[in-house]
Amino acid sequence: MDKYKNLDELFRDRCNKFPDSTFQTSAPDPSNGYTYNKLTFSEISDLVDRLANSFVESFNIEEGDKVAIIGRPHPKWAASFFAALRVGATAVPISYNFTSEEIRRVLNESGAKLAVVQSDKHSVVAEKFNQLPHLDNLVVYGGEAEEGFRVWDSYLTEDRYTGRSEVEKEDIAVLMYTSGTTGHGKGVMLTHENLLVNLSDIGEALDIGPDDCLVSILPWDHIYGLTTTLLVPFDTGASMVYTVDYRNLPKVLKSKGGTILLGVPKLLNTLYEEVMTKIESSWWKRLLHKYFPALLRGSIKKKLAGGQFRFIVSGGAPLNPETGSGLRNLGIGVMEGYGLTETSPVLTFTPDPFTEKMGTVGEALPSVELKLRETDDKEINEVLARGPNVMKGYYKNKEKTDEVLEPEGWFHTGDSGRMDEDGWLYLNGRMKNVIVLESGNNVYAEEVEGELEKVPYIDEIMVRQATRKNRPVVSAVIYPDFDKLEEEGISELDSIKSFLWEKIKTQSTNLAYYMRIKSKHDIEILDEPFKKTPTLKVKRYLYQDR
Repeated sequence: MDKYKNLDELFRDRCNKFPDSTFQTSAPDPSNGYTYNKLTFSEISDLVDRLANSFVESFNIEEGDKVAIIGRPHPKWAASFFAALRVGATAVPISYNFTSEEIRRVLNESGAKLAVVQSDKHSVVAEKFNQLPHLDNLVVYGGEAEEGFRVWDSYLTEDRYTGRSEVEKEDIAVLMYTSGTTGHGKGVMLTHENLLVNLSDIGEALDIGPDDCLVSILPWDHIYGLTTTLLVPFDTGASMVYTVDYRNLPKVLKSKGGTILLGVPKLLNTLYEEVMTKIESSWWKRLLHKYFPALLRGSIKKKLAGGQFRFIVSGGAPLNPETGSGLRNLGIGVMEGYGLTETSPVLTFTPDPFTEKMGTVGEALPSVELKLRETDDKEINEVLARGPNVMKGYYKNKEKTDEVLEPEGWFHTGDSGRMDEDGWLYLNGRMKNVIVLESGNNVYAEEVEGELEKVPYIDEIMVRQATRKNRPVVSAVIYPDFDKLEEEGISELDSIKSFLWEKIKTQSTNLAYYMRIKSKHDIEILDEPFKKTPTLKVKRYLYQDR
């Protein structure tokens, strides 16, 4: 990546080298379920040339300006992103799932001069447009615009931008606002170098090339999705398919020739459960799975994803070791990664999709250094990372930057972990989620969640610290699987709580005694799913002790 000083140079070079690689995004279609919009890299490159010209001529976007993009993955989203980089601007992807207040806060704080917004979200911006002093223009794609605002096609001409971005590696390419599992997100300043280095490392770790087709359900307004499913394909020449049809992923993988599936643990857990349900429903499959698993591997992989399929990449949150091991035993390779928005994002990968090591997120990427630092509690070792992929800092927030970024470049991840003799990293959980009992024992919420989510009548669970009789205790908030409970004839809230409590007590025998929930009074039942970030992590701050 040393030959590129910015992402635009990489984009130009790769579009010339792989003009026929394809780029597809899906959308619901009332007539036949889902429709896919397909473009080649060459066509995307042409679109970026024209759009960059409009950015400069129609909207006066200059080097260093901020261009916000709000919407689901779409060719016009991608073109807006690369056009912003083409003219030397900073792209500000804003989560489609942010509340109206969050969207407007980010627009205001970032100082975005132009907002490119999907039609079903543009009223959020239009309503308060005059209260956003930096925002000069709002452009809408995918539908009609309210009076006074322009739609995409009205400003896109055949004229092409002939200039080149003059920004350097240390300049800000992306201002990415974190999803905020613990409250308001922060603006993470990621430079061109941060992303170029991470792209190079990812390509080396995953061995991706032009013959691959990456299938993903990940949004681009989160750094995991942006890097791995938008930037990596352009870097490697691989084709890319973004789908909203996550319920029919096997069909999508086979029909589109997907070789790699990128997802989050919740997706992998669902796939594994579906496969195991089918195995358990057949006596001969149960027999083969128990005594001759190798005989099942080829057929399951072919049926699930097709013979061309290589492996799954999991990231964004910890993967249940049982799921990873179970899929590998069925012949479906899984590569698990770990990282944060502040690290562009990937820090580690498991180098072998069929590793026999359980519960690890793998080894550091070539450009990454990792080390553990003891805290005041000797049992909790924080993971620190250093490398050219680590952010420049938090936007307009030096105080928070100084809290996590040392002068020597070490970034405090906030995760607790350990390393084995090979340098492979194992995560315990977020340090801020540790429950400290009066006995002095530490309980990692994620570890308890991983065990209790095996209860088939629990759809989602969040373990937290609560207080009973002025003492800290382990408690949980649960969103049940109401359909399965109804099949058991259980529908009343009190009955559901009592039923789940008995199941929790049984499942908890696999946990150390101090880690267990001790009373039915320490569980809370929700009647609707948890509110989540784009990568399906629970916004924990909404459900703390209450």
